[in-house]
Amino acid sequence: MMFVGTWIYISKRKHLMNMLISLEYIVLSIFLMLVLTSVTTGLETYMSLIFLVASVCEGSLGVGLMVGMVRSHGSDYISGLNTLKC
Repeated sequence: MMFVGTWIYISKRKHLMNMLISLEYIVLSIFLMLVLTSVTTGLETYMSLIFLVASVCEGSLGVGLMVGMVRSHGSDYISGLNTLKC
């Protein structure tokens, strides 16, 4: 699952929204592997909860940056964005 998300991230990098969705897919696959590992070994699930909280913060930060970019530049195309311009 993680390889599919990585492939989508590499191949669909023109739009920021596609990149954010593929990153969330990668995070969810890592979370699934973390939960399955903790269930099979009998470990506590606190680490998976901390990982889930961090991934939610990462997702909300990404959406906030995308909204700011769409408001300032008019689209979410990565190729049209020149971040070095002041």
